[in-house]
Amino acid sequence: MNRNVISHMNKNIYIAGISALALAMSAVPAAAFAENGGGEAQGSESTQVSVTAQAVSESAREGQKQEAEVSREQEKQRTEIAREQEKNNLEAGSSTRPSIKGGDEDGQEIDLELEDDQDQALSNDDLNQKIEVRKHELEQEVASSTPDHQVAVEHANEVRLAVHALLASKDLIGGIGQQVSEIAKEVNNSVASTTNAEAKIQSRGFITRFLFGGDSTSAEVIAQEAAQNQARIDSLTALLGQANISADLQATLTAQITALKDAQARLQALADKEQKAWGLFSWRF
Repeated sequence: MNRNVISHMNKNIYIAGISALALAMSAVPAAAFAENGGGEAQGSESTQVSVTAQAVSESAREGQKQEAEVSREQEKQRTEIAREQEKNNLEAGSSTRPSIKGGDEDGQEIDLELEDDQDQALSNDDLNQKIEVRKHELEQEVASSTPDHQVAVEHANEVRLAVHALLASKDLIGGIGQQVSEIAKEVNNSVASTTNAEAKIQSRGFITRFLFGGDSTSAEVIAQEAAQNQARIDSLTALLGQANISADLQATLTAQITALKDAQARLQALADKEQKAWGLFSWRF
């Protein structure tokens, strides 16, 4: 019930009170007449007082009833306001873009979860099992990504899986474990930049590419990261050559480093191609 209705009810209560007061006042002349006029007036007074008392009682009950109704409506209104506020708070909270592994809504940057070294392998077999589990998780991330981002996320996962394996092997490779882990984390940190840059290149429309050529800014980001990662991979290769580890573990880690090399070579080729892509108005820039 809105304020106009509540105001109308309060007005009714006021009118009822005034009516009761008027009826009560009308009994005064009857009482005076009874004192001066005898038995007949006395009977009239008694009747009048009885009617007045009944009217006052009914008016009081009506007023109480209306007050109770106003109170219920006010409480209902407060409840509705509270529910509306709660609804608004929930909607405000849900509008915040959520962090999604491997991708998000169109036009948003791809948000990738960084790998960590918390889950250490106990043996080469355990390491291979962890690699398979992580590979399955990353495949699920690709499937849950938006179509515009799936290719970029899939390429990023090649690097993420290799980084995961290197970080999980820290306790298996002895004294070089900490160094390998630090280098792997540097490669890990580069993934977000290269993935988002690649996604921007892939989303570049035909008309834009025809008119202005490739995305030189994104290509430069990829080229720089790929060059830095290649230097990191060379360091990893050198460290692994010094490690006193089993042939099986050596083969497992070598395969992951090879995957890193292939990923960086692909990124470098993408950057070179994008930088060479000229459009109708490329000469203006």
